[in-house]
Amino acid sequence: MDKTFIRDLKTHAVIGVYDFERLHAQPLSFDIEMTASLKEAGRSDDLDHAINYAAVSEDVITLAKSLKPQLIEVLAESIASMILEKYKPESVMVRISKPDAVAAAAAVGVEITRSR
Repeated sequence: MDKTFIRDLKTHAVIGVYDFERLHAQPLSFDIEMTASLKEAGRSDDLDHAINYAAVSEDVITLAKSLKPQLIEVLAESIASMILEKYKPESVMVRISKPDAVAAAAAVGVEITRSR
C-alpha cells in the first residue's frame, strides 16, 4: 500500500494532566502516515486523487490547539478519527511527541495506528 506522510509537524498546544501544564501551550511534534492507493494521483496529476498533506497539516494543528485534552492519547485518537473520516485513507498512524515533558528525555509521547 502507498503512503502519504507528514514528518515533524510542529505546533504549541495546551495539553497535560498537571496544573502547571495547563497554564501555557507546550511544544508538540507530529508524525503522520496515511496509507491509500496513490496510483490514480500518479496517473492523473490531480490533487483530488491524492491526500492533501497541507490540508491535513492545517487540520491537525487546528485540532491540537482547540482540543486542550489532559491526555496525549485523547489527542492522538481525535486526530486519527478526523483524518480517517475527512481524508479517507485505509489507515493512519499518528505519533505525537512532547519534547519538553521529561527533562532527561529528548521527547516522550504516543503512537497509534487506526484503520477504517
